[in-house]
Amino acid sequence: MGKPDLPLAEWIVLALIAERPSHGFAIAALTAEGAEIGEFWYISRPMVYRSITRLVERELITPVGAEEGNRGPQRMIYAATRSAKMAVSRWLSEPVVQLFDVRAELTSKLLLLHRRDASPARLVERQRVVIDEIEESLAAKENAGNYLTRAIYAWRLEHVRAARRFLDAVAVDSTRPAVKTG
Repeated sequence: MGKPDLPLAEWIVLALIAERPSHGFAIAALTAEGAEIGEFWYISRPMVYRSITRLVERELITPVGAEEGNRGPQRMIYAATRSAKMAVSRWLSEPVVQLFDVRAELTSKLLLLHRRDASPARLVERQRVVIDEIEESLAAKENAGNYLTRAIYAWRLEHVRAARRFLDAVAVDSTRPAVKTG
């Protein structure tokens, strides 16, 4: 199985189920506004359930049991297939290739790696290579064209530099011991 072509919400749902079998309600709780994942990339409850349906249809997850809900119907528990787990691991190690994907996709990958207690070092280094390539391409065009074209390239270059500062902060912070709270 190659890497599935999934939208970001489905990748996140799949990655969470790949951590351990779970039901949609638990996944929706993690991706709700202000929750661990949802604080940075919100996925509505209906979108979580749609994602689960699509992942089942694509045979990336499978029902493995049910759990009684506090109120309402039983909650179906899903587990990721072995090939889906491998696909998630590959996806989590791949840098994003578009600058605009840094905010959503890259930060989601970093959050998911953190949940797994996995080092982000490999992803950060691979992402730096991509960011360097983007910066080189933009820098070559920085002084081309009229004032508006130059301003747009300057704006995009500033985004590249912000992404690099972000990667630097992640790299430094990931080497520090965790601070215990409470």
